[in-house]
Amino acid sequence: MIVFACGIMHESHSFNNRLTPLENFRNATPGCIAADPELINTRSVEGGILSAARDFSWDLRFPFSAHATPSGPLSADAMDTLVARMTEQLREAGPVDGVLLSLHGAMFAVNEPDCEGAILSAVRSVVGPNLPVAIALDPHANFTDRMADLADIATSFRTTPHVDQWETTYRAGCLLNDAMAGRTRPQLYVGRLPMLAGLDMGRTLDPDSPMNRLKRLAREIEQTEAGVLNIDINAGFYYGDVAEAGPSVVVTGHGEDSRFQDIADRLIAEAWKTRDYVSIAFTPLEQAIARARQPATKTGPLILVDYTDGPAGGAHGDGTTLLKLLLDADIDNSVVGPIFDPISVEQAVAAGVGQTIALDIGGRTDPAYGGGPVSLECRVECISDGNYLRKGPYAQGTVGAFGPSVSLRRGNVTIILVSKRLQPEDREQYRIFGIDPEGVNVLACKGINHFRADFEPIARELVFVDTGGLVTVDFKVFPFRNVRRPIWPLDAVELPT
Repeated sequence: MIVFACGIMHESHSFNNRLTPLENFRNATPGCIAADPELINTRSVEGGILSAARDFSWDLRFPFSAHATPSGPLSADAMDTLVARMTEQLREAGPVDGVLLSLHGAMFAVNEPDCEGAILSAVRSVVGPNLPVAIALDPHANFTDRMADLADIATSFRTTPHVDQWETTYRAGCLLNDAMAGRTRPQLYVGRLPMLAGLDMGRTLDPDSPMNRLKRLAREIEQTEAGVLNIDINAGFYYGDVAEAGPSVVVTGHGEDSRFQDIADRLIAEAWKTRDYVSIAFTPLEQAIARARQPATKTGPLILVDYTDGPAGGAHGDGTTLLKLLLDADIDNSVVGPIFDPISVEQAVAAGVGQTIALDIGGRTDPAYGGGPVSLECRVECISDGNYLRKGPYAQGTVGAFGPSVSLRRGNVTIILVSKRLQPEDREQYRIFGIDPEGVNVLACKGINHFRADFEPIARELVFVDTGGLVTVDFKVFPFRNVRRPIWPLDAVELPT
């Protein structure tokens, strides 16, 4: 079988005024991913696709897999160029037997509110309406009707933090292989209710979380209901101002059968019951600093989680509210970062290691969200190229890149500045600066969910704080214009009994 695979992934925050240009996408230039012998050994979406190709003896055409850190909507040029590159590569691949796409599900552009739908439309313009097409998604996908109409198979990550990226694309590959062989005739069915938020943002660390309870029910149905090929649950992306934003249940069924729609509707009704459950609570900032001042009673860092300025949710990642408080507190063996500030990085690199310089750190994108620049004198401790190998559970074996980066020292506080916005996700991000995360007393990072996979096991405590960033859990502060209304929690909604 000849299979075409491609990846275009981005989570787009509709209310972030920093558009995402083409140059923000890594690995967006067509090449030959299938020729990379190392990727197949990684716990990544690419690794899952390559493993499926090996196990099913596909002739795989996999030109590129583009990723960008969540931020504002894509520029028109970024969207148009990526789709054009994919379409050109698909045409060059010649007649194929199937298509497997690694997408996000919550990508928006200034010229396209449903990027995944547009990508699938471009694919169909080349391969026609009958060729089997599979998509693998992030569980924060806002699954649209257009996606359901144009794809035949859909899988989503089943963990948050997303440590099952390999399993998800491999599962999509297995379903695609059956469809190409004629063993199944997959079709998608979507369950959706008037809810923007829910399922505790898809978190799965607690075995009894709403997401895990619903997943267990889905697995039971897969085992007992004839013709159900796959069920995946999406928590949705709440910062996407698009009509179909919010949680969904997507059933891949064998052929046309109203039972599959009934299953999707029944499961999303279960999600509605827990829509207001949230597993994390924010500690007031002064209280959080007071807790950090207390002597440690066990090993490991106290982690101050600057949740609302987390790049993984599309925030700016350069807010300084927490940095200011920790500089004033000057708690022994504290680390703050990574903070996005390429200008200060350039100045520190020019000064050199060991030099004391005056900098205006952070707060450059929009001081209204998380605080403006902090002026201080500090010592340049370390200069790094910012490259690290992920060794923790999240995308294990792949390489991350902060770009040119530095660690600075002011009193008892070490500050990490980077020139590319990335979430905290792996302990190696600190080790490249000579910092052992296990030995830190207080670690302040801009995390949301994914950092927990590698950092929660070493933390003596997680303390979540709200510094006024874009990833607020008060959705009513945003000027939604395009979501379907009424919708909970923006409106009072009563479902018919």
